[in-house]
Amino acid sequence: MAQISVSDTGIGIKEENIGKLFQKFEQLDSIISKKYGGTGLGLAITKQLVELHGGKIWAQSKYGEGSTFTFMLPIEAKMVGEF
Repeated sequence: MAQISVSDTGIGIKEENIGKLFQKFEQLDSIISKKYGGTGLGLAITKQLVELHGGKIWAQSKYGEGSTFTFMLPIEAKMVGEF
């Protein structure tokens, strides 16, 4: 597996909201979403793509300090069926 992490020093995410991050059309803070826009689909689509490739994605965050998003993908492709 290859593991890739992306970190920021933004506002962070409250612990009670971590479980909502990868849900479709979920925006955690209405004030921020009004200011910057967005549909709440980016992380949900990312999760689907990672999982379709046999991987896993998760987030860690400390409110007021920033967040780290990490995903793992298999290095070798799995062959399905015959060609």
